[in-house]
Amino acid sequence: MGKRIPQPPYKVVQWATGKLGRESLRQIIDHPDLQLAGVFVYSGDKAGQDAGALCGRPDTGIKATDDMAAILELDADFVLHMPMLESTTDVSDDQVLALLGAGKNVISVRGYYWPRWRGAAYEQRFIQACEQGGSTLHGNGICPGFVFDRMGPTLSSFCTQVQGVDFIEYFDLRMRPAHTIYDVIGLGHPPGTITVDHQTPRTLTTLYSEMYHLMAEHWATQVESISLDLQWIPATHDIHLKAGLIAEGTSKATVWTWTILMTNGLRVTQKSHWYVEPVPGWDTRNVWIVDIDGQPRLRAEMPLEAIGADALTDRGYDPNGKAIAALCINAIPEVAAAPTGILKPTVFAPWRARFQ
Repeated sequence: MGKRIPQPPYKVVQWATGKLGRESLRQIIDHPDLQLAGVFVYSGDKAGQDAGALCGRPDTGIKATDDMAAILELDADFVLHMPMLESTTDVSDDQVLALLGAGKNVISVRGYYWPRWRGAAYEQRFIQACEQGGSTLHGNGICPGFVFDRMGPTLSSFCTQVQGVDFIEYFDLRMRPAHTIYDVIGLGHPPGTITVDHQTPRTLTTLYSEMYHLMAEHWATQVESISLDLQWIPATHDIHLKAGLIAEGTSKATVWTWTILMTNGLRVTQKSHWYVEPVPGWDTRNVWIVDIDGQPRLRAEMPLEAIGADALTDRGYDPNGKAIAALCINAIPEVAAAPTGILKPTVFAPWRARFQ
């Protein structure tokens, strides 16, 4: 099926209304060139509620539904797909394939920016769904899958030689929900409870692997190996959060270090510092840093600053969630104009060891 190129105002469905989904829903409602077409929710308690009530906006006349069939039947141009993180992508895969086949362009934070890394057969499932529905799939990812995979190759375009690229992240998790703090990142557990063999590190490594393979494609090489090291910093006293308690002796901070070796000899590291109480010597900003060991040496810092009250204050907002949602929404015109199939994030003129 040929693709119908939608025109503004774009009719958009918000898929899920967790912390990120609610921020995205607000941005859809507030945008002058977007028209809210529907809202999918996982909770039966949310089903039937007005979209505005779910995100702190006036009533919109659009009621949330937990019926996927109802979403598939909607007259909508886009679905902003923001499901809860799961141990595998199986459920998300089924959702995205069905949405694409029903003619909805999908922008997802669950990956899908470089499905080819899982193999040609896996990628072909999404291409066929796009062809069936005349639709386009675009993945934006969640940090670092919406910063490092773009900024690393982009900044490398200033270099004539590159030996290594280090990605460094510092992030205060006090503004994140309990599920992220305790279950995804693993704070609040005694140090050593969670190892690289635990389900969550395996899940995040799989999630980030798509980013590493996408960067390798930009750098005209391939991923040779990926390894992960975990470090835990214990709390010296009880820490009380909006999300719950971090008991004395359990982990208040952690460093996850991924080391990625490329077949062209390039060495990449991603070092994520996550905490709920400042650690001496750590950067106290929410910041992403790209450090390129090349000619010339290049270092870029990208602090994420909240304008006004942030999520650590009453009724404040999460600047990280705002940035992720904005990235998805700002991609809508490009996805609308793209041909049927998978639209990967583009980088102009990255460094490559060879041009052949």
